[in-house]
Amino acid sequence: MRARFLPLVLALAWAPSELAARERPNDTVRRVEVATSRLKLGDIVAGTGELSETDLGPAPAPGVVRLVTREELTALLESQSIQGVEGLPEAVRVSRKLEGLTADRLRALATEAIEATGLRRGIRLKSLQLPPGVKVVSGWETVTASVPKPPRRPGEWPATVVLVFEADGMRVARVAVPAVFEISQSGAMPDLSKGEVVMLIVKSGLVEVSTRATAGDNADVGDTFPVTLRPSGKLVRARLVARDRAVLEGSSP
Repeated sequence: MRARFLPLVLALAWAPSELAARERPNDTVRRVEVATSRLKLGDIVAGTGELSETDLGPAPAPGVVRLVTREELTALLESQSIQGVEGLPEAVRVSRKLEGLTADRLRALATEAIEATGLRRGIRLKSLQLPPGVKVVSGWETVTASVPKPPRRPGEWPATVVLVFEADGMRVARVAVPAVFEISQSGAMPDLSKGEVVMLIVKSGLVEVSTRATAGDNADVGDTFPVTLRPSGKLVRARLVARDRAVLEGSSP
């Protein structure tokens, strides 16, 4: 029985020190929380003066803790021809700093982001069911909302809105917020109905041509739908950019 466990005992005895440091419950390695997407020398070592803004690479992804050793720090600095920095720690654990959002703050952010999506006429936000204890990565810059496509029926419409927090053009957090919208009779109607006439724009380089076409299906602004050219009868696909204007698929408005 003892012989059976001998290889395991030997393996644990020779485990790398870094692995041991990661698994110790009472780890004494200093922890650093970074508020931006890049790790700077000043985040790890104080009093470095002009060198404090030295870029040491990307910060860990949200929710990830990264162990950075003195050897790694030295190599990163030497790659930028920087030597002799004093006070480098033997190791440091780096993670992204989180900030809590109060219910009022989250409600304001969600409402503004939802309104920025340009809800179809006749549709309004009625209520939000805010999740408790929301924390997101500190340093976020913008918040956008993803709202599902509404149904074509009047009344209350429950839906889940996804808030996307971004920093430096990268997504750093997603928060799902249950919401209730109210759809009026006009809100249940499409922006453009099948059979209606729409102005079709065809653009190639600096040349832009407009022609009349007939909608082959119901469509809302942003939808791609079939249209029939007049008077040729040719069927093409276009993207609705306004209630009375569409752009031939593959063109830009």
